[in-house]
Amino acid sequence: MGEVKEKFTHGEPVSDSIFRFYQPKVPVQLEVVFVHGLVDDNSGDAYWKTWLARDGTPNNVWPMTWLPAEFPFSQVYALKYDASIEQTATDGRMDLFLVGENLVQEMVNFGGIGQNGVPVVFVCHGFGGLVAKQIVVSAKNRFSHDIKAQNLLQNIRGFCFYSTPHRGSVLAKYLRNGKRGGKGPLSENMEVLNTETSRLSEAFEKAKHPSWYFASAAETHATSQVRNIVIALVSSCLRMFLFRQYKQMVVDEASSRYEDGNYLALSENHSDVVRPKAKNASSYLWLTNSLREIVRRFEVSLAVRVESLVPESFVRLKKQEEATKRLLQEAPIVGVVGMGGIGKTTLAKAVYQSICKDFDRSSYLDDVKSKASLDEVLITLLQDFGIPDRKTGSIVQHSALKDSRDVLLEDLKKYVHQHKVLVVVDDVGTKENFDRLLKDMGFLAGNKESRLIVTCRNWQVLKEYVPPIRRYDVEFMSSSEDIELFSYHAFQGARTLEQKRRTLHEFLRKDSSEHLMDEFEMVCDDVMRACSGLPLSLEVMGRFLGGYLKELPELSSNDCLDCWKGALEKLKNAEPLEGGDDNDKLWKVLQISYDALCVNEQNMFLDIACFFCESVQYSEQTLQWIWGGKQSKLIELRNLKERCLVKINEEAGVVTMHDQLRDMGRGVVRGQGRLMVNKMSRLWDGKDVQELLQSNEIKSKQIEGLTLYDSLLKEWSRRLIDGMEGYSIKTSEHTKHMKYSFNLNCPKMRLLNLHKGDENVIEAINIQGKSHVQWLCLRESSISKVPNFLQQCEGLCVLDMRDCKYLKKLHNTIDKLSNLLELNLNQCIGLTSLPESIGELVRLSKLDLSVCIVLTCLPESIGKLSNLLELNLNQCIELTRLPDSIGELVKLSKLDLSSCQGLTCLPESIGKLSNLLELNLNECIRLTRLRDSIGELVKLSKLILSYCKGLTCLPESIGKLSNLLELNLNQCIELTRLPDSIGELVKLSKLDFSYCESLTCLPESIGKLSKLLEFDLRGCSTLTRLPDSIGGLVKLSKVILSYC
Repeated sequence: MGEVKEKFTHGEPVSDSIFRFYQPKVPVQLEVVFVHGLVDDNSGDAYWKTWLARDGTPNNVWPMTWLPAEFPFSQVYALKYDASIEQTATDGRMDLFLVGENLVQEMVNFGGIGQNGVPVVFVCHGFGGLVAKQIVVSAKNRFSHDIKAQNLLQNIRGFCFYSTPHRGSVLAKYLRNGKRGGKGPLSENMEVLNTETSRLSEAFEKAKHPSWYFASAAETHATSQVRNIVIALVSSCLRMFLFRQYKQMVVDEASSRYEDGNYLALSENHSDVVRPKAKNASSYLWLTNSLREIVRRFEVSLAVRVESLVPESFVRLKKQEEATKRLLQEAPIVGVVGMGGIGKTTLAKAVYQSICKDFDRSSYLDDVKSKASLDEVLITLLQDFGIPDRKTGSIVQHSALKDSRDVLLEDLKKYVHQHKVLVVVDDVGTKENFDRLLKDMGFLAGNKESRLIVTCRNWQVLKEYVPPIRRYDVEFMSSSEDIELFSYHAFQGARTLEQKRRTLHEFLRKDSSEHLMDEFEMVCDDVMRACSGLPLSLEVMGRFLGGYLKELPELSSNDCLDCWKGALEKLKNAEPLEGGDDNDKLWKVLQISYDALCVNEQNMFLDIACFFCESVQYSEQTLQWIWGGKQSKLIELRNLKERCLVKINEEAGVVTMHDQLRDMGRGVVRGQGRLMVNKMSRLWDGKDVQELLQSNEIKSKQIEGLTLYDSLLKEWSRRLIDGMEGYSIKTSEHTKHMKYSFNLNCPKMRLLNLHKGDENVIEAINIQGKSHVQWLCLRESSISKVPNFLQQCEGLCVLDMRDCKYLKKLHNTIDKLSNLLELNLNQCIGLTSLPESIGELVRLSKLDLSVCIVLTCLPESIGKLSNLLELNLNQCIELTRLPDSIGELVKLSKLDLSSCQGLTCLPESIGKLSNLLELNLNECIRLTRLRDSIGELVKLSKLILSYCKGLTCLPESIGKLSNLLELNLNQCIELTRLPDSIGELVKLSKLDFSYCESLTCLPESIGKLSKLLEFDLRGCSTLTRLPDSIGGLVKLSKVILSYC
């Protein structure tokens, strides 16, 4: 059994906010994270005192003593945060945003929580349940591109809530109606807590996974204000007052229940629900049973995921995985070798997920050879191993490596020497890369139990090392696996030989060409042999040839067969692309599908390969706009998807690409330029850009796209600043600009990527001649204002300034961008206003202002955006009103005002949005009513009013929304009645009135909703009866009446 060291009686500090309660000696199979609630002092001891048992043993923190005995394979943590209720609510919120962001980063970077491929379970008390929810929301939204944060989300399996106020605390109501008129710090804090639950609920619902297990336990005894008992939600200044006045449960049953999950009512008060008297106490048994159920479900889901794989493919992968693991038992380093597309990365990931839990820390270094520099890789190692920056004590940032390289590398080597670590280096590329990695992390002199897996295409890279690296050659697919994978993609999901023949027969029967069956099968067999057992080539060629079959009857079976034979001939005769090596045989297969694309599709493919498949990724819609916005671009993009040349990450909603297809595309670009940088159409590699850079200019008549890497920009910035120091104050700005401008003389350039750029360099950029730039990415750059060269980009279609934290305002010259289709200002947290000139962007289709938290208003000119389709104002918490001109946005289809907590009303002109399909007003807590004009939104299909806690009624005109499909009024707690006209919503399929606590009755007209499928009335505690007309809901398939 593991142990917590003797000197750490209250848990071993991993970081300021993470404490390890228990570290097993056996392989970790479960991670349990305890999150305490609010307290009434500043001692900082809540992370362990909350969990003290009442068994008579002094300082018995039961998650450190009892739980490990039940789950010896579990790793147990506790989170610590500022939980004093006396220090909250000063600005109307409990700092959940900041708490969530900080905890996510410390959990994954310092604690390594969620990185081991085992179930993660949160155990929460009171407000701690809201903290856990915020952790999920932050990981989902704020760290969507952070692989470690996404690993945490992927491995979360359950939540056990002890008296968590999912719908707020009842103390707020009692204090509001009490003798003191609801005034005072406790009342204020309770109201803020209730607001936070509202904000979180919808965000958490969007972020959670349907497979997660939820259990909730509730207090049933009132909390007495007895001296020496810490009351988690009661301010000390009111203790005696409350004691004299009443005893009250802090969180009632309705609020503590989470959905319809496992629920238990405990005969305890709020504090004691997490302080069991013995191991046989109901509160403790409820938790251990829940944890066992979560572990069981995880094992079942793992089996289901395995069974869902193609049987032969799984058997092949499992066999290779076991062979690799045997080699790792014999040697510290194993090299996984094979040609591109054979499945090296798939195998390395499978082994990593299988064994990472057996190590203290692990790190997966993805696609190393494509990184701009190895510094990125070293930063990932430092972060994955939880090694902090000595200067700041926080997570290591890229800039720290420049300033403190020797110190950080010393810390890295020390950590590797003292700890058992697992590192996967995927696609190391060159021997020089591997030499430096081994040296910088000191792996060969490190812990003897550590292991390293490295994948590469060329064994010569790994051949000459001492001790010798054990080699594993990834096997080609067998003939039966070839048939299965190829048939699946070519013949509409066929998995067996018989299914393939049946599907092919159906195609041929359309024009009575069954006699061609044998010829088709012969060509099919030859194509599979030519693919040489490479999974990616079988997938791409299968989709490519299957595409011809789908063109019947326009294409006759004979013509289709000729196309297949032509493709086979190309497959047999093709050579590797120029710039590729002998091991890149895969490219000749992939290029056949690429060559069959039209010119536009080829250019789109190359753009994605060079710019949009790594740190910057976009949705199909945004890519369409980047390429000019024509509908044909979306059709062509979907053709790339149909051919398996790109894929859509459904969860993130972005377009992605296999790294081998990316490399093939980049090889095409190099080949087109005949390996000469100044002839290449796209530059994405910092070394190539450096080669082309002459003095202070990049000059090329061929360049269509350019990425200026952060490292290159910073080097130029240093030179720029050094040069400026030689000038006196009297030197004219014009002279300085001419002397130290960064000139881009690229007349064909369409795409310019300045991601994470330095403001000094961006300000120095000067575009020579007429600009044809259609996409400019300034995401996460340090700019405080829009760069001057932007005025030249009159053809710009997409401007991405997401997460420019220092941006204060947009200049009036923004109106020069007359062709702009999308403007992304998401998370520009310093942006206070928009200029009137923004109304001149008459082609703008999407404006994203979400999380612009200090934006107070929109200009009247916003109404001039006559082509705007989507306006996102989510979490613009200081926004108090919308201009009347909003009604002029006649093409607007989606308006998101969720969490605009300062918004008190909508303008009357809202009814003019005749094309609006979706209106989201979730958590507009100060919104008291809707305008009658809302009924004019005749195309509206979705109306979200959840958590509009000030809303008392709906206008009679709501019945005019004849196309409404979904109406959500969840937790509109002041809503007392519904208009009779609600029965006129003839297309309504989903209606949610859950936790409308003041709703006493439903109108008889509710029975007219003949197409209603789902009806949620849970928590309507004052609803006493249903109307007789309810029987008219003939299509109703789901009705929830719990807690009514």
